[in-house]
Amino acid sequence: MSAPLPVSAPRLSFLALENLFDGEPELLVRGADLDDLRFVAIRGEHLDVSGSNTSGCELDDVVADEFNVSTSRIAESRFTQFGVPLFRMARSVLRDVEFVGGRLGAVEAYDVQCRGVHFSGSRINYLNLRGSTMTDVAFTDCHIDELDLGQASVERMRFQSTRIGVLTMHRATFKDVDLRGAELEIVNGAASLKGATISPEQLMGLAPQLAVEFGIRVSESV
Repeated sequence: MSAPLPVSAPRLSFLALENLFDGEPELLVRGADLDDLRFVAIRGEHLDVSGSNTSGCELDDVVADEFNVSTSRIAESRFTQFGVPLFRMARSVLRDVEFVGGRLGAVEAYDVQCRGVHFSGSRINYLNLRGSTMTDVAFTDCHIDELDLGQASVERMRFQSTRIGVLTMHRATFKDVDLRGAELEIVNGAASLKGATISPEQLMGLAPQLAVEFGIRVSESV
């Protein structure tokens, strides 16, 4: 038997944010152009920065009922210690972006295009990445109650020390998706696992769900 092919890891760039200018909360508006700014301790109810262009920025300690960056372009930026029940990011383009720590409720990130995105130490209730195109994405030390990858196209994604309550992936397309570092409880759409790598222990846990999805009858011998 030939040796299994290695799994290509995400190619993540080191994000060095230095010599940033202090950003005022008044700059966080729809369609804003934000460059080389650091925003710290932002408080609000509904922060709407949708349709913006953000490059080389850091947003640290943001607490709001809703934070909206939908249809935005975000590059080489870091979001740290967010406390937001509703984070809207649908149809955005992300390149070399980090999400560090914090607690997010529902993250609407469907139809996003992203390359080089890293979630670390984050608690997320519901992460909706349905229909997204993702390359070089990593999750480290995260807790995600529900992750929806349905109809997504994913290449080079890795999970390390991450717990996922419900993983949904109906009609997803995977290449070099490494699930071995994820603690999986419920998997919906297990038939779409082609292109993913799992551990033998995970395979044993998924066996009943795979049997159901492939119409396999499991019965004691007669």
